Amino acid sequence: MQYALYQPVFEFVNRHPEISLISGIETLKSYSSSDATATSSKREDGTYVDAFNAAILIKSNQTLQFYNKSKLVPGVESLPTFLKFMGPIFEKFGGSTGGYGRSTTSSVFHSDNNPYFAAPIICYESVYGEYVSSYVAKGANILTILTNDGWWGNTPGHKQHLQYARLRAIENRRWVARSANTGISAVIDEKGNILETKGWNQPTSFKYSIPTSEVLTFYTRYGDWLYKSISFLALLLIGWNIFLVLKQKQLF
Repeated sequence: MQYALYQPVFEFVNRHPEISLISGIETLKSYSSSDATATSSKREDGTYVDAFNAAILIKSNQTLQFYNKSKLVPGVESLPTFLKFMGPIFEKFGGSTGGYGRSTTSSVFHSDNNPYFAAPIICYESVYGEYVSSYVAKGANILTILTNDGWWGNTPGHKQHLQYARLRAIENRRWVARSANTGISAVIDEKGNILETKGWNQPTSFKYSIPTSEVLTFYTRYGDWLYKSISFLALLLIGWNIFLVLKQKQLF
């Protein structure tokens, strides 16, 4: 982390050793030709490199912690090889048009002398209920959402994205600290109530005392069984109706 652009951040954390700073970051990982992944790109020197949409925890005199985004945005961050020709279209929506690597699982950030075990939820991941609950199952007592909503512009999209954060709070009974460039940033309690926020494209900062929770809800323990049950019932009803139609046509 010798890159000059980062130095003011490290200097700030060193001046305030009681702070644990969680932020979004883009990282790179190099490979030899034998270790290259499907998403890595070849460099002129013959090595390969993966780019990651990532989160980082920075605390003075402690090892940096990283989490690479797992649930990538289809098209913008994850694009099958046979659809690479659509890259120029998806470039208009931000991202790297399918060029990001990914993590295979969620992880939790924690630093010494800090009561918070934070779930570093990156952007689009907040729409996946069961995936967010996996952070909580691993010990997260607060949900932190880091998101780039700037590419939405002033449309209903960024507002809808905020509402997903409220659902994740309710499902897991965890408070949410949501940081979104251009907005909408917010502090959300465990019942989904928005307690602190600012409108779209309004620079702001929040200082809020957020309580932790160790409760494991039914949703956290067992996942989205309501969705699964209703989906199964819907398939049964569709199958039954197909059977009735075919029966009327004397095919059965």
